[in-house]
Amino acid sequence: MYCKKPDTKFEEILKTTEFTSDTPGSERIRCIDDNEEALLWRLRMIGAAKKSIVLATFDLRADESGTDLLAALNHAAEKGVEIKLLIDGIYQQLFLNGSKEFQALAARENVEVGVYNPVSPTGLFKLNYRMHDKYVIVDDEMYLLGGRNSNDIFLGDYTTDINVDRDILVCDTTKGEGESLQELEAYFQQIWNEDCVQVKSGTQTNLSKYENQYQSLEARYASLAEKYPDIEIYNSWKKDTISANKITLLNNGTQAGPKTPLVLQAIRYLSQEADKVTIQTPYVICNGYMYDTLNEMASHAQLKIILNAVEKGSNPWGCTDYLNQKKKIRKTGADVYELMNEVPVHTKAVLLDDRLSIVGSYNLDMRSTYLDTELMLVIDSAELNQQIQSTENIYMEKSKEVLSNGQETEGAQYEKKVLNWQKKMFYGILRIIIRPLRQLL
Repeated sequence: MYCKKPDTKFEEILKTTEFTSDTPGSERIRCIDDNEEALLWRLRMIGAAKKSIVLATFDLRADESGTDLLAALNHAAEKGVEIKLLIDGIYQQLFLNGSKEFQALAARENVEVGVYNPVSPTGLFKLNYRMHDKYVIVDDEMYLLGGRNSNDIFLGDYTTDINVDRDILVCDTTKGEGESLQELEAYFQQIWNEDCVQVKSGTQTNLSKYENQYQSLEARYASLAEKYPDIEIYNSWKKDTISANKITLLNNGTQAGPKTPLVLQAIRYLSQEADKVTIQTPYVICNGYMYDTLNEMASHAQLKIILNAVEKGSNPWGCTDYLNQKKKIRKTGADVYELMNEVPVHTKAVLLDDRLSIVGSYNLDMRSTYLDTELMLVIDSAELNQQIQSTENIYMEKSKEVLSNGQETEGAQYEKKVLNWQKKMFYGILRIIIRPLRQLL
């Protein structure tokens, strides 16, 4: 795969961008790490909408929590709220084409559905470029952005076959003038208008054929309102959020084509003055520029990388590449923490010293760096940084620490798990297969 080089003009833009402020800004935040809370906050946002809702997601499924979202969106649409859904083409093809509930929602006159880079015979050469963004925008007043997909793996009170992740809820107290809110809205307009996005508007005709689906969605929404009684009346947005001095949106470009590594460039730039850098990523798949970035970080900072242990990871490709590249990662000077959490951790975050937190959808892999759309928030908030650091400290306690010199130490809460022979054989075969394909994983 041809990988674009860093953009020198973007480097100059970074130098003139203010990522911090000495005073609190107008945007308030909340960190959401729990899967059921993540569903609840989405339902509250949709329930609060009076004018408009944007939901952009890599993977929306018509499973239990995905259908919960469809029911809430349908209820909002019936009240007259304008709704735009933007969904990645592959996952729309895999999980929504056969959903009558999704088709019913899309048929409403005030609902538009955009499909990013849809699957088609003529577009097969572009199939590898995906939209990896995950966010919700409501009424030009608030948004939620992070790494969670819209399905049972990441949302709801389920306890098996799940991952944990992180969202940031951002509430603008000036009702539309928040800087990062405006940046996200501008980004959405840009990607919505890309040639690779196929938009279909509802027509409000022949809705009778979906009458059963509308009744089912309304009944489902009534059950949700019974389970979560405040989803239409919740109004403690300010009380339940904390202040942030500044929030800045990073993106990797919107086109369905090769990407310049803008997000990684920005992270590299922001880490230049840091004494401590902690990276949380589900897995690590690096090329030369990415290894060089880790080398540079470790040359001046205490660099920690927290990733899922092979025994616990949910992505076999990422786990296998780590087995192949473990020594190379260690040679960067980073201390690696192989996390044995109860369930796989899908979170993507970077902590710089005790003030800046970078949170969103970007994995430390070549796909996120060079192929997919990605969004990260740079947040200047010591309180948020401390909250996330507390979680990372727990994760490190559950990890096996592998120092750059090869020394291994098990954390106080580390629970060892041994791969069975079938898994060992599986990974042994994959280690050979993925070598020429690792940039696509």
